[in-house]
Amino acid sequence: MNVQPHPSRRDTRAADQSSRPPSALPSRLARLLLPLSLAALISACGGGGPASSDPAPAPPASGVTALSLSTALFEEKALSASGQQACASCHASDTAHADTSGTQLPVGGASLDRQGFRSSPSMLYLDANGPFRFVGTEAFGGFTWDGRANTRAEQAGGPLLDQTEMANPSIADVASRVRALPYYADFRSVFALPENASDQLVFDTLRTALEQYQKLDTDYLLFNSRYDRFLDGQATLTAQEQRGLSIFENPAKGNCASCHPSRPGATGERPLFTTFGYAALGLPRNPAIAANADPAFFDMGLCGPKRTDLSHRSELCGQFKIPTLRNIELTAPYFHNGSVATLEQAVSFYATRDIDPARWYPVGASGIERFNDLPAGLRSNVLNTAPFGLRPGDPPVLTAQDVADLAAFLRSLTDDQTAAQNTPTVSVAP
Repeated sequence: MNVQPHPSRRDTRAADQSSRPPSALPSRLARLLLPLSLAALISACGGGGPASSDPAPAPPASGVTALSLSTALFEEKALSASGQQACASCHASDTAHADTSGTQLPVGGASLDRQGFRSSPSMLYLDANGPFRFVGTEAFGGFTWDGRANTRAEQAGGPLLDQTEMANPSIADVASRVRALPYYADFRSVFALPENASDQLVFDTLRTALEQYQKLDTDYLLFNSRYDRFLDGQATLTAQEQRGLSIFENPAKGNCASCHPSRPGATGERPLFTTFGYAALGLPRNPAIAANADPAFFDMGLCGPKRTDLSHRSELCGQFKIPTLRNIELTAPYFHNGSVATLEQAVSFYATRDIDPARWYPVGASGIERFNDLPAGLRSNVLNTAPFGLRPGDPPVLTAQDVADLAAFLRSLTDDQTAAQNTPTVSVAP
């Protein structure tokens, strides 16, 4: 059976919906695996390829490509200890490859009963991210909220072994699961894996395949939001969105563009709405996180607990990756700890954190416990540049109308998953 190479999640969905009623649609994973499963069946029956002792892998089944196979692996639940969790379980296409809609914090583990303490960030628009590094005293790059993975392949290996995620006990267990896949022969062929590959090589090849999926699927760099078309001179922003953009870029108002650049680069590169840097925002502690029941537990980002090599750098405690704001409309709840439920509330946090702290922080015996998700001795690390840095009762830098306008502008950054990929540079308006 012939299967066309998978161009993108968006294109496959559109093509299927044009020719089948919704009730008849098979799962996308089943469509991807059909040629893979057929090839495995033929091989098991003794036909269609060399004997199993042949060290050279057989050619892949017709239509199987690096993209279709790596996409199947991204959606493969059999790679988890529970058999119920895939990479796609925490990075769903409908939510810009962040947590699925309605999920506050991911739950995994061998019995799907272990809660993590960080939200799953969007995986989109990370091609220019680069490895973790310091530029002077400021940190940039790296993957995950604390940048501890230097490549997408390195990041992909983390959840496979994390006991609150896919929960495999060891690399050998992951390799065993990969070898048991019905399309393992195609995996070997597409990624040139020798028959006697070690557990480590199988694991590393799986990580490479998951990295390839993110590089090859066009959904990861669509650049086709209404704001992109506005930059191309092919769409307009509403009056409210224009006001929001003005506030976003005004250093004395929102000052958002200082961390989330909004204008094209020197040679027309489309803005990514992140510097790939880090910031300590002083977020409120989230009581829905089970780990937070321990008053001695603190998630401090760059200085731990998941990252350990910078634990001695107390000035970095509380800093987390600055995410892209592209598709921010889709990625609720917000921030690394999922402490804020809606986009308007997330913007309101910036507007009122300092002038109305009782809105965000608990009141204790000694007053309002500001920045209570950091130990008291580290709360001076929190960012105080505009729009922060005010005192309780000061006039707001951002009014309620400004917050609404900013949220309206941010919604113009949502990609159209039914449309074609746009160019990575701004087009010249006709």
